[in-house]
Amino acid sequence: MEPDHGKLFIGGISWDTDEERLKEYFGKYGEVVEAVIMRYRATGRARGFRFVVFADPVVAERVVMDKHMIDCRTVIVKSCTKNL
Repeated sequence: MEPDHGKLFIGGISWDTDEERLKEYFGKYGEVVEAVIMRYRATGRARGFRFVVFADPVVAERVVMDKHMIDCRTVIVKSCTKNL
């Protein structure tokens, strides 16, 4: 299995949305292995995008097909799997 299977990019997310909120929201689809907020190294401030990793890559494929609103913001969800 490639390391990016089950990994999703979540963009346009609220600054206030934390890892626990992401796990709660995406957990309704399936088991979330990891939710990571990308931060600026110098300031520690969130960069406005996150990554979510599902235990089952099939679940991640289903999640990409839906539209998502988290904390009153419509977010972008894209697969991180490389299609060669």
